[in-house]
Amino acid sequence: MAESTQTAQSPMSCQLCNNNVVIIKWKCTDCELLLCDNCKINIHSRFKSSDQHRVVSIGDIGYDITDHLKALDISEVISHVFNTYQTELPSIHKIICRDDDDVFLLSSIDTQNCHLIKAKLQKNSIKVLQKFDIECQDFAVNRNSAIIFAPFPRSELHAETSTGDLRTILKASPYIILAIHMNKQGELLLGLREQGPKYPVTDFCTRQVVILDTDILRKATYEYDDSGKKLFSYAVLIESDSDNNIYVVDIISDNTNGRIVGLDINGRKKFIYQGYNILNTHETPFTPTGIAVTSTNIVLVADGQNHAIHALTQKGEICGLQKTENMGIRFPYSLSFDSENFLLIGCSRGNTEIEQHAKIHAVKTSIQN
Repeated sequence: MAESTQTAQSPMSCQLCNNNVVIIKWKCTDCELLLCDNCKINIHSRFKSSDQHRVVSIGDIGYDITDHLKALDISEVISHVFNTYQTELPSIHKIICRDDDDVFLLSSIDTQNCHLIKAKLQKNSIKVLQKFDIECQDFAVNRNSAIIFAPFPRSELHAETSTGDLRTILKASPYIILAIHMNKQGELLLGLREQGPKYPVTDFCTRQVVILDTDILRKATYEYDDSGKKLFSYAVLIESDSDNNIYVVDIISDNTNGRIVGLDINGRKKFIYQGYNILNTHETPFTPTGIAVTSTNIVLVADGQNHAIHALTQKGEICGLQKTENMGIRFPYSLSFDSENFLLIGCSRGNTEIEQHAKIHAVKTSIQN
């Protein structure tokens, strides 16, 4: 299968020269055209009466991203906010909604501030069903509602039932378990790295995604692409779709800059998505924090620090983008669909938030799911 690389510059092209390599810097508000430097100077300026046209920088403060999205036929992601829930957690780093609409919520700031609860989202409130004495960075829930997690120092994988029965199901030492995901076949996907500092990533580092079968035996290991280059820097979150394609949230630096690495069922790289150049710049880099997949295999990614949600096809092409702050959704961090196809957005309070607790928003999406 052919692979592609979708970077912050690649999803769009100049609407005069159709060059998807150049950087788009301008928009003619009269022609409704997006322009590169060359076309602005050498082509658009030759239009009849172009001297009367208003050409603005897309970086201008007054530029509306909605206009740009409409020009490229890129959909918004959210149609409306159905409900908002106030939690007692400082953040919602991960949310998993089960078929019975029980939700598992993880707030994991550090080992002293880690909360994992099971709850029900009612009409106007959240009913806490159970609190777990578990410290972890990531978790999964199996078909029997047992929680799969890696306690600090994250060298073992444990399973804890709702009755508190605990067992060790895997010893990963000398590796550290970063990400935990269970696919629709009941297989576990883990993000692993070696002991020691996170960065820089050198040739001597081990950065893997492994698949364990239902007997917790290693089925596959993905670490390098076809050219021998490492696929991952720091795989903190994993999701899969109904075709068993794999999507990895890969953090590439200590300041949470990241990307989405898409793999096919055989672990071959399909794409790398590093954000969208109208939204994600050097000053506002792509910060993927949460990921969910619709029933039609559209990949939704929360861009937490930029108050945005990106929608991608299975090829890594952008098909939707939503700035959420004007809808009252700040710092969207985690994503999950419920049984009625409502998208649940777990938020972080942010570093400058006055509020002490995080919110969950239940929204209807504009993206077909």
